Amino acid sequence: GHHVARAYLLLSLLSPLSVGATRLSLSARGPSLHVPRVQKEMRNGPFSRKLRKKIGSGAEVRAEDECWNCVVLGDLHLDESDMGSHHKAREEIKQLLKTEAFGTPPSSKSHLVSLGDLGAYGSAGTTQSFELAREYLDGFGIGYNLVTGNHDLEGMDEFKTDRENFKVFKEIFEVEGENGQFSTQIAPNVLLVGLSTERFRDNKWSSHEVYISGKQLDWFQDVLNRHPSEDGWNIIVFSHAPPMGSGLRVLNSVHVRNTCAWLNHAQIPSSRRAFHRLARQHGGVVAWFSGHFHLSHDYDDSISMQRGLHPGSTTAFVQVGVIGDKSTRDGRRQSRVLSCDSDMLRIFTLNHHHQTESERRKPRLDLEIPLSMAKRARLAAMGSLPSPLPVPETERISEEDNVWFWAKTPQQDDGCYLPEAVGGSMVDQGVEGAICWWHMANGAVLGVHDGLLVEYDSETHAPVGLLVDKEDMIGRHVHIDPDGETVRLIPLNTEGPEESIELRPEKDGSYFQQFQENKWKRHLKKKAQIAPQEVSS
Repeated sequence: GHHVARAYLLLSLLSPLSVGATRLSLSARGPSLHVPRVQKEMRNGPFSRKLRKKIGSGAEVRAEDECWNCVVLGDLHLDESDMGSHHKAREEIKQLLKTEAFGTPPSSKSHLVSLGDLGAYGSAGTTQSFELAREYLDGFGIGYNLVTGNHDLEGMDEFKTDRENFKVFKEIFEVEGENGQFSTQIAPNVLLVGLSTERFRDNKWSSHEVYISGKQLDWFQDVLNRHPSEDGWNIIVFSHAPPMGSGLRVLNSVHVRNTCAWLNHAQIPSSRRAFHRLARQHGGVVAWFSGHFHLSHDYDDSISMQRGLHPGSTTAFVQVGVIGDKSTRDGRRQSRVLSCDSDMLRIFTLNHHHQTESERRKPRLDLEIPLSMAKRARLAAMGSLPSPLPVPETERISEEDNVWFWAKTPQQDDGCYLPEAVGGSMVDQGVEGAICWWHMANGAVLGVHDGLLVEYDSETHAPVGLLVDKEDMIGRHVHIDPDGETVRLIPLNTEGPEESIELRPEKDGSYFQQFQENKWKRHLKKKAQIAPQEVSS
């Protein structure tokens, strides 16, 4: 134990994130742009006035209050005309919290976090959608926090700017974080932290990019600084989209194509890498929950464990599914529950899609994480780290079931991994299931998987974008010129496409393209086209 402590002390001197902790605070407003600081104590998020009783009274957290549960809801997309599945799921959750189903006493305090995207398609981001979501979340009868998702600022017919849209969101949910962020201490040395997207109309490319400003990122780093892992802090983070490098399953043909899969996806590499780097450096970010993809918990990579820089430190990046029938991509309707006692953090799945009530009332344990950093370090020294429990075979979705959901990460044992670019044909797309990647002369990592030509981040090996649409890959194979920079898509035969496609890196060294125009810009163009017609008529 003394050796571990000395190692932690050395890391605290070397790590830029290891700063002495201040007094325990429940939450803080965002910092100024250049100098992160605490402005004042906040209430514990947007609690209903009648419900501010579980946490947030300002009292110190007592040792006997260490048992708690936290419900985590993915993309809600509430439709006022079709609330049946959401109301049913809410009642199931409320009843389970009154039992020992999660291994904690029924008297344990309960909390809830919503990951955003509150409104239905077509009405998301409107005052009406916020009020409906407020009523729904209040109905759980417990304190809650929430973050914004990409659709929560989509009230384009009601609001002209993101600032106006965000202002109404914060007013309705009583959010005091300047950028929609929150920080809630739920138990001794356990902090819940939320990051909100701040742009929709103002995104340069896809409106659906989940954008965290530099100001909010400064606030996040300041929170980590004041709650170091060396002091025993466990941080649990919530954001609508996951950080790049999380290792979670992602849809290449949807979110990667439109550069809206990761936090700050379309920004410069240092910006989109910042979140994963901070989690690794801190050592106490034990879990990070995200939604956005509308995928279930029944894939092997719906929980991804990433190693940190401290001895025994790992972060569990956790995908959260959806409750609504209209929102699910794979037919599964699920939510998560975090359950914690003085020793262990546990992550459960609730299956709202199961047919019988008895099945729905059986939470599935997916992961256990020791709360003690010293215990995690001892386990790591013995070659043991927390790892997700296998998804039961009766529930697991395999690659054979849904191959298009698969997002491949480069591995050296794939059979066609080239550490350096060389001239010649790399992949013949006439071969079913062809997989290959290679490092270009400028350090970029390109790959072919599932008929897509993908660029990967050179640091995390996460997919960052597509070079061409899938249709342009049909009937062509990939050729690398001897210069190690030029990529050519050459027709396979005379019956296919006639022309080759030449691809070269942009000024910043990237190869991927932007395919999706900002939705607000499309909205304005459409209104401009309609206006002259209305005048003439």
